[in-house]
Amino acid sequence: MKKKRLRKIYNFTKETYFWNKIVHKKFFLIYFNLFFITFLYYSCFISNIFGSTNIRIGNITIEGKVKDSSRELPNLEGLDVVLIKYVISENGEVKSKGPQKRVKTNKNGNFKFINVIPDLRAGFQIGTRFEDNLYNSQIFFLKEGDTSLEKNIIIPGISFEVEKLKISKVSIVLEAGLGKVFITEILEVSNRSRDRINTENNPFEYSIPKDIENFAILSKNFKNSIKHSIKENTLKIKSTFQTGNSQIVYQYTLPSIFGSIELRREFDHPLDIVGIFTPINVLEIRSEMISYSGKQKFDQTTFLSWETKNSDSNRIILKISNIPQTYFKYFFVTIVLLFLFFWTILLFLRKKLKK
Repeated sequence: MKKKRLRKIYNFTKETYFWNKIVHKKFFLIYFNLFFITFLYYSCFISNIFGSTNIRIGNITIEGKVKDSSRELPNLEGLDVVLIKYVISENGEVKSKGPQKRVKTNKNGNFKFINVIPDLRAGFQIGTRFEDNLYNSQIFFLKEGDTSLEKNIIIPGISFEVEKLKISKVSIVLEAGLGKVFITEILEVSNRSRDRINTENNPFEYSIPKDIENFAILSKNFKNSIKHSIKENTLKIKSTFQTGNSQIVYQYTLPSIFGSIELRREFDHPLDIVGIFTPINVLEIRSEMISYSGKQKFDQTTFLSWETKNSDSNRIILKISNIPQTYFKYFFVTIVLLFLFFWTILLFLRKKLKK
């Protein structure tokens, strides 16, 4: 009896131990799985935190100053400074993505862009407007690892050396009017110096034809800052020319006589920079000093393009015909001819009567 009891106790203990072992294994597996899942979750969470932190660390601060190349500028507080982004399209064209950030300068002209998201494949440029003119930095690129960058906007100084201004290109566009020709001239003025050139005291001069009518300045880039006067056949321009190339666009008319005019122009520069344009199938021009060079399209109008030939006199004589006329001119000529005809008859009869 005692042995049977001991055997039962042993078997029960052994069975209990076996099941306890199995239960412990299950709990161990469950706890292990929970621990592993928790570990993965926190690993991903922590990696996300560090990833976002790295993005913030990767953001760049761009600061600089609006300043003059030769002297300190007044009234620099409150200028709008814009950060512009450029990308290359699929066609290989450089396109602007527009302003990315906008800040204002302090009284010393300092500005700062913070938390600029870097794009290593894009170009950036900083620009501002000062005295109705736009000034930009050169296009720059961000490098990997940059945390700060300094870029200044240089506003050129003022010079009064008008002789540094040169004509680099002249375009003369001839268009037909009723009894007249509209002539638009586009002068491209080159300023190769580092300074802006002011011509208020010493005007920039350019020769124009005599007997012109309805003269008007059409330039937009000068806005209201351009002043002009005409003395004899000389156009005098008073303005401030920026560095690089500027355009002066003006228009005038010349009256025609029975559908034709002769345009005489003398230039103070070589003729190879002068181009002449006439609308196709409208005006006819003749000259030994020009040669046909093709067609060009402006504002949905096709123009014939003409190149000028160099000469020692730097003079062009154009004979323009096929200009539309008003009936009034022909009617006036008819009246004059009839008057002369009747006057001749009266004189003839008077002489006859005296005889």
